[in-house]
Amino acid sequence: MRAFFRLVAGCSLGVSTFIACGSSNQGFQGDPGGTGPGDNEGGSSSGGDISFDAPDFADLNLIVGDGNTAAADELCKGGQYNGTFTGNYSSHLIAGIPLSVSGNVDLTLKQEGSANMTCMLVGEATKCSDLFSLQDGTITGVANGDDAGQGGYPYFCTMTGTLDCPKGILVNGWIECTYCVGMLADGGMACQPLINGIGGGIGGTFSGPLTANYDTKTLSFTMGTWNGAEAIGLNDGGTLVDGSKPQDYILADGGYGITAYGGSGMWNATWQ
Repeated sequence: MRAFFRLVAGCSLGVSTFIACGSSNQGFQGDPGGTGPGDNEGGSSSGGDISFDAPDFADLNLIVGDGNTAAADELCKGGQYNGTFTGNYSSHLIAGIPLSVSGNVDLTLKQEGSANMTCMLVGEATKCSDLFSLQDGTITGVANGDDAGQGGYPYFCTMTGTLDCPKGILVNGWIECTYCVGMLADGGMACQPLINGIGGGIGGTFSGPLTANYDTKTLSFTMGTWNGAEAIGLNDGGTLVDGSKPQDYILADGGYGITAYGGSGMWNATWQ
């Protein structure tokens, strides 16, 4: 882990050389000509040699990382991430016959604040610098498409969550997805009419939890999982109207089929 250092305010280094503060036309101490290195075109002093003693860092007032965890911006990386999405899905449109799912992941990580700011995560206070929000996350692909990603059922998902950088896990991850017979409408969260407005909007929706670890060495989301149920389609993870929780409709083993519809699988993403 790289240690980080910050020089605490002060104009004197406490060694034999004095460095002046602020803007000034005064020369360096020990320069009898009263001119600094920048006063001549050649950038050299006109008053003879100036000797600089190497500072003894033991005498300086330095603040060093506490050694418990590295700074979050050294462990995790904000910015653009891309990856893949795979799994199986059973739709009410075809009586739960399993479909293979494949697609692309695209998301942005943004650090939520600085180390002197406090944020809440799952009811606990933590440094905002340790948290990265998953923003503009999307998953696009085709269920039962061919090798070129054509045919089948196109789908579109939004993805949200918060990366707890010191722990290396995604917290409160969630997806909301739409799939269609035919084309997705602009924005991805609805289906286009099939033929001049007749028979359009055929498809389905599903939502569910998104999990992942974060590898600080490869700057990647790894071992990611997703699990979505049609029973809570387009739910953002909040409490349902009847007071139940969305997780009550999620099958832990992902074994959706004839009596329940949804899917599960894996995903990953790496910093670009």
